[in-house]
Amino acid sequence: MSSSRPDAASPSLPLPEGVRLGPAHGVPAVHVDIPAASAVVLLDGAHVISYAPAGEADLLWMSPTSAFGDGQPARGGIPVVGPWFGPGRELAQPVKHGWLRNVRWDLASVERVGEEVVLALTTPEEARALSATLTVRIGTELAVDLTVTAGERRLELEAALHSYLAVEDVREIEIRGLEGAAFLDNTRNLAADVLPAQPLRLTGSTDRIVDAVGPVTLVDAPAGRRIVGTARGTSRTVVWNPWDALVTGMDDIPDAAWPEFVCIEPAIAKDGFVALEPGQSHSLGVTYRVER
Repeated sequence: MSSSRPDAASPSLPLPEGVRLGPAHGVPAVHVDIPAASAVVLLDGAHVISYAPAGEADLLWMSPTSAFGDGQPARGGIPVVGPWFGPGRELAQPVKHGWLRNVRWDLASVERVGEEVVLALTTPEEARALSATLTVRIGTELAVDLTVTAGERRLELEAALHSYLAVEDVREIEIRGLEGAAFLDNTRNLAADVLPAQPLRLTGSTDRIVDAVGPVTLVDAPAGRRIVGTARGTSRTVVWNPWDALVTGMDDIPDAAWPEFVCIEPAIAKDGFVALEPGQSHSLGVTYRVER
């Protein structure tokens, strides 16, 4: 599927104060600038690429060498992963992380609710295998919720919100809320293991599918802030950073940029997939807040 549809928003869609449509990185986007926060959401992939509460640096990291448009998923922000995760449960899917992030979504609604802006984006009509809606609530917190509805066939759904969280130095962060959880280690051919009883500190290339669903706190002491993510409708939490060796094989991340982010992803993946009969739906989401 391609993201080349020129118009994915109704020309008559009313936009509240603080919201405008316009290009970002050369592709259509929704720009939000309200007293509580600013944000940018690409129509390609329904991709949140920026969110900054008032007075704060951006919560999200975007690669300065990311590709945009033409069906290419942007690197950074919050890519929407699905309807499978990675190469799929059978390790046989040709497109990594599914096609939801590779198509141009439709902007279905925009409204001002109190001090917040709420956007809803939907998959295009030609995506008949399933339909999906992404709801983004922008205010003093950021809430992102993905709802997927199976089409005419049974769907074994894997999905994730692949959040790239900006940090001062990934070698100095601490991740709380995953202590003692079982995980599959994707750097060791999905070997099963258990996290230590203390908060997680990364020391090398990390790609862990953790059997945990509770709130996760990213403590970024050098930046003087904590990012708290509260997930819903999930079965796993994925933690990923390529570190210095693996980043050299990634064209869309500069070799020196790997310390600037960590991915902590609410997910339904591997044995935590959700089986949907035709017409059935499942929702997963996450809310982020910044604490000083």
